[in-house]
Amino acid sequence: MPHSEYIEHVTASVVSISDENEFLKSVEKYKKQADILLNLNLDPAIPILKSTYSTAKRRKPRDPDCMLRSLVLMILLKFSSITAWVKETRSSSILAIMCGFDPGDTPGIGTYYDFQRRIIDGPYQKPCQHIVRRSVYSTGSHLRNLDGEKKTRKDEIDPNHSQSEKLVKELISLSDEPRPNDFHKIIEDLLLKIGVIPSVEAGLIQSLENVVVSGDGSILKTAASPRGKPACSCRSEGIYRCDHGKYYTSPTAEFCHDHIHDRFVFGDRYYHLILAENGHDFPLNTYMPGGNESDYTLSLKSLDRFMKATRENSLDMSIAFFCGDGHHDSYAHYQYFEEKKIIPIIPLCKNSQDKDKKQIYPHLSSDATIRLDTDGNPLCPGGCRMRHHGYDKRQKKHVYCCPAKRNTHRNGKSTYIVHLDECPNGQDCKPDSSLGPFVYVKSETDPRLFPPIPRDSSKFKDLMNQRSASERVNFINDAYKQDGCCRNADYSLIRLTLANIAHHASIRYSEADKLETPYIHLDDLLNRNAPAPHPEPMNTS
Repeated sequence: MPHSEYIEHVTASVVSISDENEFLKSVEKYKKQADILLNLNLDPAIPILKSTYSTAKRRKPRDPDCMLRSLVLMILLKFSSITAWVKETRSSSILAIMCGFDPGDTPGIGTYYDFQRRIIDGPYQKPCQHIVRRSVYSTGSHLRNLDGEKKTRKDEIDPNHSQSEKLVKELISLSDEPRPNDFHKIIEDLLLKIGVIPSVEAGLIQSLENVVVSGDGSILKTAASPRGKPACSCRSEGIYRCDHGKYYTSPTAEFCHDHIHDRFVFGDRYYHLILAENGHDFPLNTYMPGGNESDYTLSLKSLDRFMKATRENSLDMSIAFFCGDGHHDSYAHYQYFEEKKIIPIIPLCKNSQDKDKKQIYPHLSSDATIRLDTDGNPLCPGGCRMRHHGYDKRQKKHVYCCPAKRNTHRNGKSTYIVHLDECPNGQDCKPDSSLGPFVYVKSETDPRLFPPIPRDSSKFKDLMNQRSASERVNFINDAYKQDGCCRNADYSLIRLTLANIAHHASIRYSEADKLETPYIHLDDLLNRNAPAPHPEPMNTS
């Protein structure tokens, strides 16, 4: 159903039964959600969704855009159970109309799950006995040994090369290759086409050049039991702790450590990219492969997939800065950012700082006479931390100068004054220079210790403050009550993507008066189609 037909459907259905008092109360109750859906154009999503259906002439299925709209409305109203949502749409005429259905003719529970399975399986393919569909593999029981899986991952670790380094080499070598046409591509394109691009066209995301993107990972609790069902008979023999596997209803969920609440959660990790602009936080991409994968690799995969998605969907967005926490502090990240011409805004990892207290970097590898502090900052001949004077972008090198020489104004002119009382040597080490002695450090020397923007600069701190956008989006995702509502990661990723689309639409609703595009309100449709009042009869007496 195209968006224009959807508006006509809502208008005709609401006007036809607008005389009922109970219905009018429901309209007033859901007016905000109705306005959001009336302005959520799902036309760009129709070709993506139709590609998951067979082209054979069979019984006509439910409109996929109406199914998607119904799930978005379910998220907006904070329903976590599809069963409860089906009961609600069948008992409320206004909800059925807002979804695009006729009252009394709404889809059932199986129809919603069938729609999600189509998205998970990707573009339609003829059934083949040699291929197990992704949705079929995700359901049912899975024989797993969580301790054995953890041990296998540890044994696969290469002591000479980290997982991040291997991943960066792979991503760089495949940078010109398109994304596979699968489930993750459908999810990413849906968020981009009906979430991000409409916000750009509405003028809420104004600058597509030098964009500051922040990223962070989080955990979504699974509805699957963390205990599992024993696959052996050890308990009947009095053995309550054994090394045998168990049957779990989730193929990927693991015990993940939640460092914020200092607890372990049985679920899957996901990673999202956020853009903060004009006081709003816009989700750009959400990636959830399943399992307890670290942010060190999730961040690289998510960022690489998003840049490919923007390129394939003709969205000319240039990422200039990336803000991340200490879980992104690896040499592989700096290598990848250097390749993509992105400036990293990443603090030193806390574990690295502890190591630096024990292992001091004594000097630069290129010049043994230059000593360094524990965080890589050069030290002057007297042992004081030198002051960062600037960064040469063309030559990619940092300039450090004497910490005792600072700028001031005398007799209306700018000049540099030597503060000998702050110098350990008590004398000017280089009297023929107003700022010297100088130390030049190229970023290639150690991109982790010498990033393009020094960590102690005010610019770094201002950019780093934007990283809180990812934390705020995590809070919004929690407010939609989707934690622990799905057993496997694929269904959970669909819920998170719907929450991101709903968040974009809610922002456009809150900024309706400032949008560059016209905004439709339910009251306008009702007033436009309301019958004209009958004139009062003329008194002829």
